[in-house]
Amino acid sequence: MYCSTCGNAVTTDLKYCKNCGDKLVKEVDKDGMPGKMLDNILTTLFLVVMFGLGILVGLVAVLLSRDVQTEVVVLITIAYLAAVFGICYTLLGQVPKLIDAKLNRRNDSPDFVPHVQLPAKVTGQLDGYHEPAMSVTEHTTRTLDKIPVERR
Repeated sequence: MYCSTCGNAVTTDLKYCKNCGDKLVKEVDKDGMPGKMLDNILTTLFLVVMFGLGILVGLVAVLLSRDVQTEVVVLITIAYLAAVFGICYTLLGQVPKLIDAKLNRRNDSPDFVPHVQLPAKVTGQLDGYHEPAMSVTEHTTRTLDKIPVERR
């Protein structure tokens, strides 16, 4: 395994790099992996919809059996459905974030080898001077130079 910051080879039992001190082990979420959190959110979403609609049906049945006006029952039903779908919309807003976190976690796996940036060379390690290659425009620009003209 290699440090993602300095590229130094490190053993898997280390939590910090010996060379640069960067943290090697990424922190895990409270509930575990993002996949587990995604499952929890989807289960919660299902339960909110099922229990919410069940409670709504029971509430409408009780209100209609007590001879409540139909307009009031419709307003309560609309408000209740708006609240339930608002909760569902909020929960569904978290799903893309968890999917991104799950995909990024794959990059943190031990099988993933990050690109290592090589350290810059010091002056003693540089190659000698090389003559630059001639460009295509090198000879074409000379045609624009002024040429002395002999007058007779």
